[in-house]
Amino acid sequence: MREPTVGCVRCGHGTTYPAYRCPVCASPLVLDLTPVTAAGCRPTTGRGIWRHAGLLPRTGHAVTLGEGSTPLLPLRRDGATVHAKLESVNPSLSFKDRAMALAASAALDLGSTGLVLASTGNAAVSAATYAAAAGLRCRVFCATGSNAGGKLDVARAHGAEIRLVPGHYSDAYEAATRAEGDGWLNVTTTYRNPLLTEAYRPVAAELVDDLGGVPDVVVVPVGAGPLLRGVWLGFTDLRAAGRTGTVPRMVGVQADACAPLAHAWGAGDRDAGEWATALREPVEVRPTAAAAIADALRGYADEGLLTLDAVRRSGGEVVAVGEPAIASAGHELARQGLFVEPAAAAALAALETSAVAASATGPFGVVAVLTGHGAKEPSTRTDGSTP
Repeated sequence: MREPTVGCVRCGHGTTYPAYRCPVCASPLVLDLTPVTAAGCRPTTGRGIWRHAGLLPRTGHAVTLGEGSTPLLPLRRDGATVHAKLESVNPSLSFKDRAMALAASAALDLGSTGLVLASTGNAAVSAATYAAAAGLRCRVFCATGSNAGGKLDVARAHGAEIRLVPGHYSDAYEAATRAEGDGWLNVTTTYRNPLLTEAYRPVAAELVDDLGGVPDVVVVPVGAGPLLRGVWLGFTDLRAAGRTGTVPRMVGVQADACAPLAHAWGAGDRDAGEWATALREPVEVRPTAAAAIADALRGYADEGLLTLDAVRRSGGEVVAVGEPAIASAGHELARQGLFVEPAAAAALAALETSAVAASATGPFGVVAVLTGHGAKEPSTRTDGSTP
């Protein structure tokens, strides 16, 4: 495991974890981990995410339910090499389990009362699951606009306390922020807690081990985007340690009904200042089946800069896809035996965009990260349509 320090992305001020914003300029914080060695990039005999403990921050506890090491399966696609990374088969059926295994471990180290978070549904289930496994309490703030009733029922079954907040995800985010502290570790899975992004680094090592090389493109559905950034950081670890020589192009995909990152990406000339301005502009939020990635970033727009920076450094893109494309992709995946939520299907829908299609012919092709299972989405039908 790696010793972490916490620093501000803007002014560089260092602080002590747990911390959620820079005490000097109020910007997001990130962890700066000690360099990883080639040996540290390889799997061990540990369980869950701890099989790649060498890529993770050091913790005293190692909570796990067997998350991670998810399957990588080829998809039938004419003229293209495409694989699906099935994060949808983690214990609570989403990629959030990686972050919550690390979060619950850190909470035990800190002697925390429990986990508190804002969620559109998947994170609520995951946090409740791992809080129960660790013997911790869990408090979830969920916006009424998320339509996450079924997922919240699962969280309640694990003992979570659910508080509904009128509005959209950003409103729930604000409520969870007010509740952090006093023994409650905020594990909201944007960039609010700088620890959580680090849990996704092992995805890169798993992809390289399974493919036998670095994929040309990795497509990730994004709200704020810590999963994309975490996977990219993992690939930079592998390159720095001499395990690989390249980093894939990272492509973030959003539903065009709520696409602040895609809007900012298309503004200006990839300048961070112009991005910041674009992210602070009001975002139209329309109904979308992909509610799990419908995040307007209202009140924490600077978090989006972390994702855009990772995309730029990788030579990637941020794209937006429409509801018909998402539904069609869900239908296609179901016909190949993979039942996923609409937000996950957006990763496959992105392959039809010009930004991705031209990159799908390299030696290792494209990996579409399927972030969540369809079983927790009662409104999703097996024919790929939604009400």
